[in-house]
Amino acid sequence: MSQNEVLCRCLNVTRQEVEQAIDVFAASTEQEVGRLTEAGTGCMCCRRCIRDLIREKQQQSAVLRTA
Repeated sequence: MSQNEVLCRCLNVTRQEVEQAIDVFAASTEQEVGRLTEAGTGCMCCRRCIRDLIREKQQQSAVLRTA
């Protein structure tokens, strides 16, 4: 999935915007990402992708802390 690919089709939110909410604003739940980007607040079909992206980012962060 590219950075510019739309993650939330209902509200036209890109993967990059969601990653920024996670990385820059420390969003750690789908609800926090939704408040920051509105992703996942429409039909909610993208919530699984948001949850997976949060988990992926948290795992990457944990690896960097232990390295």
